[in-house]
Amino acid sequence: MNLNTCWVSACVFAFAFWFNLSHAAEGSQERRVALVVGNAKYETSPLTNPTNDSADIAAKLKSYGFDVVYRENLKMRQIGSMLREFKTKLAPGATALVFYAGHGLQVRGENYFPTVDADIQSEEDIQNQSIGLKQVMDILEEAKTRTNIVLLDACRNNPFGRKTRSLSRGLASVNAPSGTLIAYSTRPGSVAEDGSGRNGLYTEQLLKVIDSRKPIEQVLKQLVTSVKASSKGRQEPWSEGSLEGDFCFGGCQDENAEKNRLAADIALWESIIGSTSVADYERYLAAYPTGTFASLAKKTLDNLKIAASRPAPTQSQDSTNAVNAALLKQAEENRKQELARIEREKAELLKQAEEIKKQEFARIEREKVEREKILAISEEKFKLEASNRQKLEAELAKAKQDAENFRKNQTAQESSQPPKKLFVSPSF
Repeated sequence: MNLNTCWVSACVFAFAFWFNLSHAAEGSQERRVALVVGNAKYETSPLTNPTNDSADIAAKLKSYGFDVVYRENLKMRQIGSMLREFKTKLAPGATALVFYAGHGLQVRGENYFPTVDADIQSEEDIQNQSIGLKQVMDILEEAKTRTNIVLLDACRNNPFGRKTRSLSRGLASVNAPSGTLIAYSTRPGSVAEDGSGRNGLYTEQLLKVIDSRKPIEQVLKQLVTSVKASSKGRQEPWSEGSLEGDFCFGGCQDENAEKNRLAADIALWESIIGSTSVADYERYLAAYPTGTFASLAKKTLDNLKIAASRPAPTQSQDSTNAVNAALLKQAEENRKQELARIEREKAELLKQAEEIKKQEFARIEREKVEREKILAISEEKFKLEASNRQKLEAELAKAKQDAENFRKNQTAQESSQPPKKLFVSPSF
């Protein structure tokens, strides 16, 4: 092998190594793709908030690493190109998210989201002038994405209700496949509020809780509480389906790491709680500026600085002067009272710290129990689906065997019968 051949081989090997390494790194990162649509400028019954809702959600998703396909005020001629663009970005094992804000309606149990230029005169117009939820779900199933999240801020009052007879109030419940979570802005069959501010009620509250590093199931539970409280019970979000793993918009928080951080926070606080040193509380705030006891540390620090700024009493050189002696005694009494007040506040702070510690550990334990429940439900559903699949395969195998046995019996019966004699007419 000459020198040139060795050099070429080394280059090929280096390129192959780089190619595999770069693709392995690329494959190790979670691919996130989102389809975001907001329809507001309807020719019939326009809405105020959906384009704001979709724009704000799209910006938030981009900040979390989503490749966003975004459309607002979608028209009929744009449906095909939009879905094709979304489909080309999906990949097996990816995370897909769909967000829609605007009018929504259901026909015979199927959900549709009409375009802004829809002119629906009958049920036959709906499929050609709307995005079908089943159409989107079929794309996700074909792409073999691992995690599918569908957020629907729809179900406003139906503007086409008088023109069609089979349209039902609100959206229909969907039997979401495994690995898919569908969240509605309100219960199936109910109507959601458009909102009076920049965003609709559902999206407004969603934007407030989306930054949580908790699994999305817990985020949606928090969203239910917020929307119900803001609407005084008139609107209650709803979700169905389940995911195979945890999904968090900003990355899921490590429970063990959080417990360790909290334990270190508490340990440092308990080591300085009885101290009268300004430096100790400044050290705590430097380590945990937003820690569990940050507000208590700031309050104690302020009290210590105030006490330190007051001049300490000095004994008068003329000990025989009764007035100075009285002033000295009063100053000493004031100092004792100040120290006693600080001690009382310390005791109160220690009591509050202990209560906060109990609450924090109780919160972490509740979240752990809740996650275990969610995982148990997902596991049970997976087992049920596996059992049903096995039963179906067994029934299919039995049906094939029965068909084969029937065919063999027919063949055996035909072979056992004597051959038919042909009738030959006599000759005259």
